[in-house]
Amino acid sequence: MRKQSNQPKKVNPTGANTAHKPNALNSYFSHHQKTYKSTFKQLIEQPLASFFTCAVIGIAFVLPALLAILLSNIQSVQHNWDGSAQITLFLKKGVPALDGGILSEKIAKRQSITSSLFVDNDAALVEFKERFELQDAVDYLDENPLPHVILVQPDKSLKSIQHIEQIKNNLLKFPEVEGALLDVMWVQRLNSITQVLQRTTWVIALMLGLAIILILGNTIRLAIENRKEEITVVKLVGGTNAFVRRPFLYMGAFYGFGGSLIAWILINLTLFMLNEPIQDLAHSYQSTFNLSGFSFESTLLLLILGMSLGWFGSWLAVRKHLDDIEPT
Repeated sequence: MRKQSNQPKKVNPTGANTAHKPNALNSYFSHHQKTYKSTFKQLIEQPLASFFTCAVIGIAFVLPALLAILLSNIQSVQHNWDGSAQITLFLKKGVPALDGGILSEKIAKRQSITSSLFVDNDAALVEFKERFELQDAVDYLDENPLPHVILVQPDKSLKSIQHIEQIKNNLLKFPEVEGALLDVMWVQRLNSITQVLQRTTWVIALMLGLAIILILGNTIRLAIENRKEEITVVKLVGGTNAFVRRPFLYMGAFYGFGGSLIAWILINLTLFMLNEPIQDLAHSYQSTFNLSGFSFESTLLLLILGMSLGWFGSWLAVRKHLDDIEPT
């Protein structure tokens, strides 16, 4: 008779005797993945309605984005012009070029002066003929009518017109100086225009941002009404509000992304159409100005902003309407 062993039996490690508890974090991300895929598929299956919603959002994005680009171009022009005034000193007739150069060096050493450049009248006449294409008319002149000029650049820290006016009056006291021209008013006007445009951009952006949120809120409300019975069943089996609102949040984010993408296309088309006439206008002022459009960073910001507004608008709509749907 065979003796029974008292040692416990070894369990085959490859067997399926134990069940592993699913990882909560993996389940969470897995559900997010399934949700955004199913939501995207649902929007693709309704291409016309999805496109119209994205187009309305994109058109609302266009105006503030165009104003922001225009403001950026104006600020770049200001940066190229250093945003400061310039004093032009006209020397008296008969002052030698050597004395004018010495005076320019003396002015450059004064306090509150950034630079001082002496311009010989012969060099000024050559530049005048080339810029304004008056070669034939100038050749009939018996003598050079232009005086020697000193271009004085005040320090950028001087923001007050009164301070720059005072510097101009002090420079007029030099015996070699006949007169002075202070080119400052256009700088002040450009700064004022920039400030008005900046505030206008913010006001329009806030108003149209609110309009985008309202549009998305109404779209999400209709989607909730269409899936009211499904939401009720999910809540009956224990689904939380966070679980139920997830597909609608992704829907709003997709709408916002599509709207910002359409806005990017419309803005680039608008800039393409405006660039040529603006170049012609700049050329008439002897300038080579080109409109600069979206950079990579600004494009990324536009897309992120669209998705964020879509997500936020959907969250507000779901929060308001989801609590009204309760199983009875």
